[in-house]
Formats: sequence, C-alpha cells, structure tokens
Amino acid sequence: MDALAFADELLDETPSRWSGPHVGRRLAEAMRTLAMLPMGTGTGRAIWPPYVYEWDDLLAQQAQGELERTQAMQNRIRLLPSSREVQRMEIAICWPAEHLGAKDHLLRAVNAVALAHALERDAGWVAAKRGGYADTWRERHDQGCDIIAIGLRSRRVPVF
Repeated sequence: MDALAFADELLDETPSRWSGPHVGRRLAEAMRTLAMLPMGTGTGRAIWPPYVYEWDDLLAQQAQGELERTQAMQNRIRLLPSSREVQRMEIAICWPAEHLGAKDHLLRAVNAVALAHALERDAGWVAAKRGGYADTWRERHDQGCDIIAIGLRSRRVPVF
C-alpha cells in the first residue's frame, strides 16, 4: 500500500466521536453524493438523447475525426450512489442549516468549502469564485464544522 492510499484510509477512519474535521469530510461526501444523483430536465418528460445521428452525419463525423468522441459520449456510464450513501447525504446535508442558521457567514463558508472539497478543490478556489481570502474561508469552515460537531455530540448522533 502506498503512502497516499494509507493516508486516505486513515482520514476516512470513523472516529469514536464527532470532530470538526470528520464533519467536514461527511459534508464533502454528501456534496459528492448529491452531484451523483440523476437530475431530470424539469419538464416531466423522459430523458432522450439530444438528437439522432443519420448515416450521413456519422460519415461526416468520421471524416472530421469526431466519430470516436461522439461514440464515447453516447456510451458513457453514470454511476449512481448506493442507498446508504443517499441516506447519509440526506442526514448530513441539513447540518449546516440546523446548527449554523443564525451564523450566516459560517453557514456559507461550510457549504462553499464542502462543495470545493467535493470537487477536489480547496478554499483558494472558493476565494477565487466568491471573493475574500482562502484563509478566511478555511477558518470559517473549520469553525462551523466544530460547532456542528459539538451539536451532534450533544444530541448523541451516532458517528458514521
């Protein structure tokens, strides 16, 4: 096992009680799960391919070298989250609003940095998108996760 895989395994080990960093990991996991859920078009209709290719279209794509890319897009597989992942997402996604509702600046930081982590980005990405300083976003995220962890411990929420 290489050092990176070992570090990831240690980071995802379930602690005996809620901590700020563990809350942050579960929130990022919830954001990743949410992104994996299939989203409809909002029209109530079935989702069909955007268009159908005729034989002439396929020949033209082959001549331009685009046929392989088109076929790869048509044959991609979308992995869906398990029911356990969805259940954990439904629980965790509410934590910022439940525990930080009165502290709007912390709530926004927790959600923004959790989303960034879910997208494999950092607080610097949040600062570039929303303004401010990466250190401020990170500190507010950590402070908000600590407050959520205290609330989860006081309510005796089982650690997952």
